Amino acid sequence: MSVYARRPLTLDGLLRRAAQRWPDRPALEAPDGVFRYSEFDAAVTAAAAGLRDAGVRPGDRVAVALSHDALLSAVPFVASRAGCSALLLNTALPAVQWARQLAAVQPAVCVADAPHLDRMRAAAPRVRLVAAPDDVSLDPASAADDPALEVRENAPVVLLATSGTTGEPKVIPLTNRGLIHAGLAYLDLLPWGDAERSLVVMPLYYIGALSTQTVPMPLIGGCNVVPADTRAAAAAREIVERRITFVDAVPSWLGLLVRQPPFSAPRWRSLVHGGSPMPAATAAALAAAHPGLAMFDVWGLSEAHGPVTAHRYDPERPPAAGVVGRPLTGLRVRARAPAGDAAPGEAGELEVHGPTVMAGYVNRPATIRRGGWLPTGDVGSVDGSGAVRVLARAKDVIDRGGRTIHSVEVEAALRSVAGVLDAAVYGTPDPVAGEAVAAALVLDPAAELDIPALRAAVRERVGGHAVPRLVRVVDDLPRNAAGKVDKRRLRRAD
Repeated sequence: MSVYARRPLTLDGLLRRAAQRWPDRPALEAPDGVFRYSEFDAAVTAAAAGLRDAGVRPGDRVAVALSHDALLSAVPFVASRAGCSALLLNTALPAVQWARQLAAVQPAVCVADAPHLDRMRAAAPRVRLVAAPDDVSLDPASAADDPALEVRENAPVVLLATSGTTGEPKVIPLTNRGLIHAGLAYLDLLPWGDAERSLVVMPLYYIGALSTQTVPMPLIGGCNVVPADTRAAAAAREIVERRITFVDAVPSWLGLLVRQPPFSAPRWRSLVHGGSPMPAATAAALAAAHPGLAMFDVWGLSEAHGPVTAHRYDPERPPAAGVVGRPLTGLRVRARAPAGDAAPGEAGELEVHGPTVMAGYVNRPATIRRGGWLPTGDVGSVDGSGAVRVLARAKDVIDRGGRTIHSVEVEAALRSVAGVLDAAVYGTPDPVAGEAVAAALVLDPAAELDIPALRAAVRERVGGHAVPRLVRVVDDLPRNAAGKVDKRRLRRAD
């Protein structure tokens, strides 16, 4: 790590050095093509020249709507090389939500590929629109015309925005330095070696893919493999056939993976998961099927460039519900109660401090509390050893007659019942107690709903006050565009 710390921490410089050190190693395998590091570096230079030709100047903002392919993989490096920042639009969102994000960012230029051109026109009718090429071409003339801008380490290079469904989107600035620091944290954490091959199944416009795959692989000369089909059934084949060593995925996707026919993947050495609690049954099934696999539960947020804490799974000692490990290098976490810092083990709002914490939202700068602490909106605790436990999102804490119920604990209890594949717990209005506990369950097709067993599990693990009053079975838990369980939809369905 110290070698990189002595250098300018920019994505532009990172890729240039990787191309010099490993010119013939594969950097990217995608539906659009296979690129060695020297070729990927040249493609980034050509794309940066294309932005300059389109009128983009250093400091400008560009909005991009691109498919899960090579060009989207290159965008963070292109933006760094061009000295601009790129808003990565979530292609699962409708044009009306794009329009809110674009209004907040005010881009100079919008870039879209063929599947997304019409939606971009509808979202930004007055902004110059550039059609992305059908493939990532290597133009020697453009590659040679490289001004080698002086790119600032702390300049925003990627912008991520909340959907804006409930108001003005919040726009998160990700800097060159912050992204590389997050990548280096993964180098400290994971048992990576030479010739790593990372399967990118999460959308490339998510912070997870950026911090665990897009940035770290050039640090070690590894290869990002972007499949055309990211579904679990296809990924099971890809992991074997393409000699994958590393995967980053959400627990719901991993739950589908373990339901595929058994497969042997001796090269698959490490796994990162986060975004929601990992069901104990899924973790145990992965550990049993792949005994050499190092599995890490990572808790973090986009406002901190991704990872904050990590916990390595031990099949002999499975973690308690919500345990997400200790802070990564350079980061601190505290629980904040209304009267001040919470005591060890006491619940409060989790706050994060460290070099990857953003200075503030692009359009809402007054976000960070005095002293550089970022409120996360998660309720949890920090014990005397520094281990962090996440109990619920602040908005998911249920207040039943003055008694606080944390959804994570109840969900873990429900998932412990045989036949329950997944669970989501949320508050529903109650005329007497204010809120009652409701639960939506996904069951194994061969299982039947066993209400007494569910109630007994919650009563034993959490307490009688947390037993769900309403339980319903669903085929799948609804998820928002970020892949997280959408509890608002569950509440509306009651």
